[in-house]
Amino acid sequence: MKPIDAMESVFSELYERHIDTVYRVCYAMMGNKPDAEDAAQSVFVKLMRSNMVFRSVVHEKAWLITAARNHCRDEHRRWWRKKVVKLDAGMPNEQETGRLPQDDMMDYLRRLPPGHRLLLYLYYYEGYKLPEIAEMLGMNINTVKTRMRDARKRLKRELEEDFL
Repeated sequence: MKPIDAMESVFSELYERHIDTVYRVCYAMMGNKPDAEDAAQSVFVKLMRSNMVFRSVVHEKAWLITAARNHCRDEHRRWWRKKVVKLDAGMPNEQETGRLPQDDMMDYLRRLPPGHRLLLYLYYYEGYKLPEIAEMLGMNINTVKTRMRDARKRLKRELEEDFL
């Protein structure tokens, strides 16, 4: 096996191991499938270019989640993102159809700011504890706790608005 083939094999394994997590983080931050797919791809391109060496699978995952978060944040900061018009504005919502969408919780999460979505996703979907999230995102644990509380309150308000 040539050295290039070995590197491709290692990258392939790493990609298969973490693509779902990276995609879900990107989806939680971006709020739609096409942007999440683009962001996830960009994260793995960044990884290929970085020649990063990881200590463990946990280190791989933490690095990729942080890279995904940072990339999505950068995308949100771009001026043109603020100028996008929603094409589905005329689509019927759950109140008009009398039913909730298939992925109703993700719809509610999409209404939250990206930072809140990411915290809730990492905690509830990925199963990370608050100290792990704080370390991964480079934040103080108390800041994470406060933001998590705020995210839960905001999600609760979104849910109450639709069901009251």
